Amino acid sequence: MNTLGQKPKVSFTVNACVVDTPFIDKILRSMMRSLDYPFCERLVALDPGKPSGKYLERQTGQIDELRTKLEQLRTEGVINRVDEIPWDENSQKSVLKKYFGREDIDVKDFDGAPIYQYLFALEQCTADYILHVDSDVLFCQDAARKSWIDEGIEMLQANPSVVIATCEGGPPQAQNFIEKLIGRPLKSKQQQLWNKARNVSTRYFLLDRQRLEKNVLPLVQKDTGEPLENSFTHTFKVKGFERWSMSTGTWAIHPVEHGENFNQHLDDLIWAVENNVYPFKRGGRRWNMHTDGDNIKPWLNAIHQAKSAMS
Repeated sequence: MNTLGQKPKVSFTVNACVVDTPFIDKILRSMMRSLDYPFCERLVALDPGKPSGKYLERQTGQIDELRTKLEQLRTEGVINRVDEIPWDENSQKSVLKKYFGREDIDVKDFDGAPIYQYLFALEQCTADYILHVDSDVLFCQDAARKSWIDEGIEMLQANPSVVIATCEGGPPQAQNFIEKLIGRPLKSKQQQLWNKARNVSTRYFLLDRQRLEKNVLPLVQKDTGEPLENSFTHTFKVKGFERWSMSTGTWAIHPVEHGENFNQHLDDLIWAVENNVYPFKRGGRRWNMHTDGDNIKPWLNAIHQAKSAMS
């Protein structure tokens, strides 16, 4: 427990592999600017292995280039340490045994997404609260509010059934014909700050580590080879735990594609998110950023309009 008046310690951890090479340095710098939080440690769990499944479709770089970028981030103080993920059998069994109570869990899901790698990253953290993020997530911090991480910790401490907190998933988006026509949200009733989420996402989450380890583990798989987030969701359901998400304030967005458009316009996309600039009329789910083909046009138009208004 923390002494009176002392801020709880929070670890920051992100996973990295070779498919993140083209953008990880710019996005990690953006994360630290936007989150602007005094993490007790900022860690990267580096997977030196080759991608598989859905990750084979992504543009990649070289592992040496990735290591160079991470070392530069460490030199600049953006991150504190890089932990290379070990792939020996004993390390895998030890981590999987702790989190699942079994050693015979696949280290990746059916589509190549991490399981063991994410859990290894959590094991390197020392704080009671952990902010775990994917390497491509962008955050927009509401400057008028205190950090959503502090608000999340307060919520977790007040609600013993909640294990994971997340900020709002994406900026406002037109949800119907009328909103698309008028270009703004319809007036609605004041929402509660926190709402129970239907599932758990591993893209980003603020975790009460002690609550997870003492009350939730072992995780229970519903289906063999399922994504890690499915195992969290199923376990929470059967054991009576929850994820709560913010309904207003700081938001996060996940770039779905990482192709030529994304990398070519990354600086502008980062500027847009950091400055709360976004296209209200856009396709897909509100927490996803689509940039392939013509999908990037609404973002570029919104950026152009915002910068023109500032000049």
